[in-house]
Parts: sequence; structure tokens; C-alpha cells
Amino acid sequence: MSTVTRWFTFPFQGNGDFILHVNVGRIADIGPIGVDRHSGVVASITELAQPTGEDLDFPFIGGARMAVHNIAPRDDGIVDMWVQVEWGGPLSLRIQFLVSND
Repeated sequence: MSTVTRWFTFPFQGNGDFILHVNVGRIADIGPIGVDRHSGVVASITELAQPTGEDLDFPFIGGARMAVHNIAPRDDGIVDMWVQVEWGGPLSLRIQFLVSND
């Protein structure tokens, strides 16, 4: 079984749809666990908070409405995805991927 989880955290400011291009990894870079056009890729998105004295890595359900609509893995290790965020101010997001090449 060759599955791998990767995640990326990034700040976000805006409202609406955007296309995200994430380099999850090429097959040649990381052996049998990489991404190409035959990979199964599942993604989730969550908002992050920073409790007092902690790192900015606390997932929570806030007021922002978010969705991942489409995912398209490419042979170069890039995963293209259509993401929608409905929120008027700055926030931090985490995109997490589950990749399967079985």
C-alpha cells in the first residue's frame, strides 16, 4: 500500500474562488509515494487558529465557509485544485492531501 499525507499551511486574504497549484511531489522525487496523473488525491481544507502561547496550528471551525471543488493531479507532482473561501478578512488555512497510488 502506498499512501502518503502531506499538508501545507498558508495565509489567505480574500473572498471567492481561486485555483491553487501545490507541489505535492513527483514520483521520481520520493520513490513509489508521489503524485502523477494516475494518483488518487483527496484534499481537505481547514481554518487555523493560534491560542495564546501556542503555534499557529490549531484546526477549528470558524466563520469562514470553505470548499475544495475539483482536484487534478499532474505528472510533474503538482496538484491543481479549485478552492472556494467565503470570508472577508485575513485567515490562515491548511490544505491536507491524502495520496494513493494503489
